[in-house]
Amino acid sequence: MRTSSIAGSLGGPAVSILGGASLLCVLLLTVRAYQVEFVKYAFLLWNLFLAWIPLFVSMTAVGLERSRRSPKSGLGFLILVFAWLLFYPNAPYLTTDFIHLIADPSYNWHRIDESLIVWYDLVVFFIFSWCGLLLGYVSMRHFHMLVRHYGGPVAGWAFVGCTSFLAGFGVYLGRVVRLNSWDVLFSPFRLINGILGGLDHRGAIFTLLFGLLILIVYLSLYSLGSITLHTRKRPEPVGERSAGT
Repeated sequence: MRTSSIAGSLGGPAVSILGGASLLCVLLLTVRAYQVEFVKYAFLLWNLFLAWIPLFVSMTAVGLERSRRSPKSGLGFLILVFAWLLFYPNAPYLTTDFIHLIADPSYNWHRIDESLIVWYDLVVFFIFSWCGLLLGYVSMRHFHMLVRHYGGPVAGWAFVGCTSFLAGFGVYLGRVVRLNSWDVLFSPFRLINGILGGLDHRGAIFTLLFGLLILIVYLSLYSLGSITLHTRKRPEPVGERSAGT
């Protein structure tokens, strides 16, 4: 598959839909702040912004591959891959923000059927987390297609599998160890200590769980995309089919 087809199929419509969903997230938090007269969960906006970074990186990588004319662009591509691997966990990380909803003592869980704000916040958190998963899917799809284009189908799916579980460990480092993507530049020793500290049974189980989540979401959306492509194929005319029987 050519990189131009990757950009064409995953660039415009997907980004527009994700942009609209992100604006909806902002609107929902704004309405909530207006109704309860104080701002809460504003950190979701920052986490959503971080979730957009891997998509921007992957789109840049696709654009760079399309205009590749010198060896320098190959080095630039490797730098983009490294940057994407660092920031990609920020996309599925949004799913872990449900912990704030669960642990908030202000909710009356014993009378949840009478508390509209609980259900409202549940929808808000779900839409934010779904945006994160979709942003992660589209950006991984870009690199999946690029790796498959240059390395073949096996390399492409190996990349998806390995990246899913690396991202699961990255989510663990972010949520449990409280590391950031930019710590690789500004706090490398803290990053190393955090990685070494995460190499235990708890880190392994957390990594396995979120790696499976990321992989299942990717496979599900990828399969749905394949079904859509098949249904768009032009059906064989009935007359030609009956003439051959």
